[in-house]
Amino acid sequence: ENYFQQEVNYNIDVKLDDVKHTLTAKETIQYINNSKSGLSFIYFHLWPNAYKNTGTALAQQMLEHKNTSLYFSDPAERGFIDSLDFYVDGVKANWEYDPKHIDICRVILPKELAPGDTIIISTPFYVKIPDARFSRLGHTEQAYFMTQWYPKPAVFDKDGWHPMPYLDQGEFYSEFGSFDVRITLPQNYLLAATGDRIDAKEEEQFIASKISETKTFLQRDTFGFMLMRFPPSSEKWKTVRFVQQRVHDFAWFADKRFLVLKGEVEMPLSKKKVDTWIYFTGKNSSLWKNALDYVNDATLFYSALVGDYPYNHVTAVDGTIMAGGGMEYPNITVIGDAGDAMSLDLVITHEVGHNWFYGILGSNE
Repeated sequence: ENYFQQEVNYNIDVKLDDVKHTLTAKETIQYINNSKSGLSFIYFHLWPNAYKNTGTALAQQMLEHKNTSLYFSDPAERGFIDSLDFYVDGVKANWEYDPKHIDICRVILPKELAPGDTIIISTPFYVKIPDARFSRLGHTEQAYFMTQWYPKPAVFDKDGWHPMPYLDQGEFYSEFGSFDVRITLPQNYLLAATGDRIDAKEEEQFIASKISETKTFLQRDTFGFMLMRFPPSSEKWKTVRFVQQRVHDFAWFADKRFLVLKGEVEMPLSKKKVDTWIYFTGKNSSLWKNALDYVNDATLFYSALVGDYPYNHVTAVDGTIMAGGGMEYPNITVIGDAGDAMSLDLVITHEVGHNWFYGILGSNE
């Protein structure tokens, strides 16, 4: 009866600049204090700053693991988050970086947030996207892996605050809530994300045409590596909106070269239909052509043994990441290069399983 968890609901507008490899964004957060304690400040994670210099916890941990890629990188390859300007209920708030970790800050509340009360926190932010060869957040030319990319309150639970720096070998204990995210980018990008696309008739038509192209390509059994060149970005822009409730994070992935396939599974108990998706590149098409089966089987496996998957889609994305075989986010997982079909099946099944552990069940890894 003494259990509580805070609720954090996000509204984010973000625009991708695929020439400068940057994000320009505005975030508004509804923070609900379900604890029995008054709060005079809130810790925030600013995880893109993990890539800012050679003194961060990430850079130091990578050195300990004999990985010098970030330590000896060109500053132009690194990343950061800045342009922060926090307001609380419309009042400008003071904030300060953690004295040890530049990817953590503390926002001082203008007045104490009482138990049961709610505040609105807003800030603009700007992200320089690092090279994807370091860890999970990054880009490989014009392929984008947007993870741990926005200012995010740390967890406050029965043990107090849990502010933690970003680590390559580390996990991400996070508060649950809802996300309403609008992503603006050139029109010819394929975009996969946490959450359901809404108000997106043109985007759905674009994706349907890409699915048709993908099926034709796979039937021809042509050379996928020929599709690996990035086409020019469209001069027209689009904004795609994603909405999701009862999750603890939001990730998105964008690439103009993606091939796409869509499937569906029926939940064992509720009989609800869940959409399944794979987004992959031509280079890996021979491995990924059957990957929809791996996503379907994994979703049914965990649903049968643990409990029905409660969201509307499960997505696996073929990506270039440097943090193990893959990494999980709500509704979506990014998968690194696999040597064979068995390895790909294993990693997809493992990462989809994280939707339950640590996702749905909220375990602090």
